[in-house]
Amino acid sequence: MGEYKKAIVVYLDDNPKIDVEFSWLWKTWKLYSLEDEFDLVVYHPKEAKKRVSKYYGIHTIEMPNIRMSDEYPFLNSHYFCLPEWSKPLEKYKYLFKTDCDVFLTENIKNYTPSKLLVGQGGYYHIDDENKTKYIRNLSKELGFKYRNLPLIGASMFGGRVDITTLVTEQAYLTEDILENYSKTKEFIDSGFDTGISSMIAGQLVVNNYLHHQYISLYCIDSKCWEENKIGSDIIHIHAWHTDQRWSKHAFFRGEYNDWKVDIKDAFKNAANYCQFIAKLSIDDLNKYKEMYAKGELPIDYDY
Repeated sequence: MGEYKKAIVVYLDDNPKIDVEFSWLWKTWKLYSLEDEFDLVVYHPKEAKKRVSKYYGIHTIEMPNIRMSDEYPFLNSHYFCLPEWSKPLEKYKYLFKTDCDVFLTENIKNYTPSKLLVGQGGYYHIDDENKTKYIRNLSKELGFKYRNLPLIGASMFGGRVDITTLVTEQAYLTEDILENYSKTKEFIDSGFDTGISSMIAGQLVVNNYLHHQYISLYCIDSKCWEENKIGSDIIHIHAWHTDQRWSKHAFFRGEYNDWKVDIKDAFKNAANYCQFIAKLSIDDLNKYKEMYAKGELPIDYDY
């Protein structure tokens, strides 16, 4: 492994659903032999050691609950960027910090970002004046700059120092929001839920530290829906928290049990692709991985 190898980094909790979600990321990482270019680094609690052990080829780092993660577990996926936990990441020049419930595409092969890639979130509607006003007011109260970059998502891909610095600031600000703002009348009246405090923090941090010219906005965390084609600009698809097909909620409720996607239809839209990968067996994964390496995998993006 060279010092400039890239890493995809996630936190996997001891949860059976998150285990299944991580399998989607892992299968797409293996399918395109991305291990030749990206390490897949998984932070996890000791309780999840058995879960992660079945995913061969990944790099695992055990991390206990720290600081406020007992109260707000989402912080674990930010805490691994703190200086005391990010030392294993210092050998990488580029980091792709994301969630477990994502699907990579072949377009990420040989991809090195020239700007910081920032994903898109769906934690409020852009036309919701109460929430938009609250974020602006909170930014002002904190003494932050606000550059009209809304709906910052969970994923970021860029230089290691940039990623760990931003996510560390996001973690600290999340703590501040939980402790000092989430129970205020202004927060409650805005309609926000405390569960998305880390997303609010991410939006504020990115707006404060980054000018438009230094980031590529919304080019990761792409939508997983039938209406979305997998264009050459799509490197990463997130399982959005909606009931629109493809929906991970519907998947876990068993509503897609009879939905079979053949390889010839797997790449025609994002929903087909997600269903295909989610149901892909290890035997078929290994078969298609070998076919892909030989240039024999039938990929039809149906542009």
